[in-house]
Amino acid sequence: MTHVRAVIPDDFELPVEAFDIPLCYQGDLSGVVIPEGLVRDRVRRLAKDINAEIGNKPIALLCVLKGSYKFFTALVEELTNARSACTEPMTVDFIRVKSYEDQSSTGQIQIMGLSNLDELKGKSVLVVDDISDTGRTLAKLLTTLKETGVEKTWTALLLSKRVKRFVDVPEDFVAFEIPDKFIVGYGLDYNQKFRDLGHICVMSPSGIEKYKTH
Repeated sequence: MTHVRAVIPDDFELPVEAFDIPLCYQGDLSGVVIPEGLVRDRVRRLAKDINAEIGNKPIALLCVLKGSYKFFTALVEELTNARSACTEPMTVDFIRVKSYEDQSSTGQIQIMGLSNLDELKGKSVLVVDDISDTGRTLAKLLTTLKETGVEKTWTALLLSKRVKRFVDVPEDFVAFEIPDKFIVGYGLDYNQKFRDLGHICVMSPSGIEKYKTH
């Protein structure tokens, strides 16, 4: 089955002033690329695509914290509705993977909560992550799951960034394909800020400098 992703053009940005943005982030954003309402609509359709692919099978959803927490919550809600006629259960679990500092990957990837992975042995797992760019983080996690004894994996991604992949990884279900811009919001952060922002936005140069770690 072919799954269609929503593609955001390179030059597409909506004015920040047209949206309800928290006052604390005034001047930190250059534009809105995906409004929150559009995210929810895509997640609803993504849940239907996932249910059509996986069907009436037991499935474990693995949330990659912290960035995907909002996406994960919305997806679980929509999948629960989509799977209302399923006789097999859906379970959830959480893991934390850290690979970013400031705007670029450190190249060092830490997986925290590995003890939980033993519970996934022999199961089919849907890995729910916020964004795929270099591919390194997702590749390491999928390899770790395979080594743990997970039977089958799928990936559900909120965002797939149009950049060169250092490692090719499967992107089974993707909500949006986005340009190579530094984005925040809907759970995605910049040095732990902006996770509470509902819309997915592009950082402004002044915002990047303001929250840069020194």
